[in-house]
Amino acid sequence: MLEWVARDPLNGIIITITFFISLIAGRYLNEKKILVNYTGKKIDPRIKLMVAFFLIIAATLMKHWYIPLAIAVFSIIIATRLKILKTFGKKIIFPLCLALFILALQSFTYGVTRIDLWVFPVYREGIEYGFLIFFRVLASAAIIVVLMLTISENEMLESMRWFRVPGTMLEISSFMARYIRSFSHEGRKLKLAQESRCGFSGISGFSKRMHDTASICGLLITRAITRSDEVYMAMISRAWKPGSYSFSSTPLHTYDKISGFFLFSVIIGLLFMDRILWS
Repeated sequence: MLEWVARDPLNGIIITITFFISLIAGRYLNEKKILVNYTGKKIDPRIKLMVAFFLIIAATLMKHWYIPLAIAVFSIIIATRLKILKTFGKKIIFPLCLALFILALQSFTYGVTRIDLWVFPVYREGIEYGFLIFFRVLASAAIIVVLMLTISENEMLESMRWFRVPGTMLEISSFMARYIRSFSHEGRKLKLAQESRCGFSGISGFSKRMHDTASICGLLITRAITRSDEVYMAMISRAWKPGSYSFSSTPLHTYDKISGFFLFSVIIGLLFMDRILWS
């Protein structure tokens, strides 16, 4: 991924933003809780998180699109077996649209071999590199969505704490996950209030609609700041302070260690196949 910084920072920025937006939108696009019934032995959430992290890194480092495509297909198979394919499909739509946007951007702007396609000229190198980035993004988003659908929020935070992620980052993530729905609910209330005052009407022009949207955004930011101050004071009054949590973790079982080692070896093998066998 570091090669984008020197060679193509635009793609690096776009893909990085895609990952974060996909994670947030995919996690909260549907507020319905997903309960997955496992028929076999459940893999430890820490192993899931570690494998997903390294698999995403491996997918973004692939030089050929075959393996990222295989990873995306394998994620779809997992979602089908766990009976969460419908929810998986809803959550993958947004990152899929972003990946298509990146593909189109590359096809129209990158390369030297021009291909006249109707009225839009495209470039052969841009199409090839765009497909590679498309499947990188698709595979990474599919991994994240499957992980979010098969692991709870508490398990995610506890696993990150076991990996010694700084406590400040975990606390901020916990607060964001808790209040993002409140933020969305408050936005819907403001929009309904604006509509009841003849805002967003069908006869309103573009400038009027943008003015109404800006008003809602301003009020929402103001209320969010006020709400955050109230929550912070309420937590202080209950003797909360940064790092005041207690943490005790159970050791990994032998099954989990073997599973983690096997899956990590598979990831290394995929990188080897991409760099050596298909070079």
